[in-house]
Amino acid sequence: MKKLITTCLIFSFVLLGLIPCPAQGTDATSYYNKGIDYYNLNKIEDSINSFKKAIELDPKFYQAYYNLAKIQESYKYYNDAMITYEKLLEITPEDYESMYNFGNLLYKRGYLKKSLTYLDRIPNYSEYYEQSEKLIDIVERRQVEVAEETKLKENAAKRSSLFETIQAPTGVATDKLGNVYIASFSQNAVYKITPQNVKTTFVGANNLGGPVGVAIDENNNIYIANYTKGNVVKAEPDGKTSVLLLVKKPYCLNVDNQNKKLLITEQEKNTVIKYDLSN
Repeated sequence: MKKLITTCLIFSFVLLGLIPCPAQGTDATSYYNKGIDYYNLNKIEDSINSFKKAIELDPKFYQAYYNLAKIQESYKYYNDAMITYEKLLEITPEDYESMYNFGNLLYKRGYLKKSLTYLDRIPNYSEYYEQSEKLIDIVERRQVEVAEETKLKENAAKRSSLFETIQAPTGVATDKLGNVYIASFSQNAVYKITPQNVKTTFVGANNLGGPVGVAIDENNNIYIANYTKGNVVKAEPDGKTSVLLLVKKPYCLNVDNQNKKLLITEQEKNTVIKYDLSN
């Protein structure tokens, strides 16, 4: 708890929450009083330097640390204020007002973990306990948000464009050789992109109508869901195509190589079809 200090001067510094000068006759006190005088004259830099001089002469001058931290924070010298708060709390570890203010400043500056180390130290009998508990909740929620933002940034850094001129791309699949097959719904085509990023038309518009889902089996046969034509097309590795079966608005495809099955979602009938590939 903050000690009550005998007041030597009472000016507008009270509005900032500064502690008035102690009734002492030391050189440190003289600089302390100058700090208050300068503050009231709006000479902020001179005020800060005077409080620093008082601390230099008396390294345990708690009131000087307190006023200095308040001014530094108020005038946005945030890094300096954090250093001053830290020293202040080393001298007076039970100053829970300053502990809360420091925790709040750390939170605002993005030092979330460090903020919690100070806020968690405020005991339940302190008048700042409820405020600190509310702030702890805010800081912890922000930690979750930061973690999610960091993950999104990391994921974005992993992103690269394979090919940027395919209109309305839908299904995509890869074969054992590293070739990528991409269906274009609006261009009625399935494009093949090699590991060297060379693009060719693997299946064209003569055989396709609104292709969406694409899947590949272990023999590199490609299955294409022809949404608007209402069928599933099989394309062999050499590009030869055939209609495998009729399906009302086929959408997604998946090959179960272990059980030799092709799974097809039939959107119009709200059904999933299982087709035997073993024959």
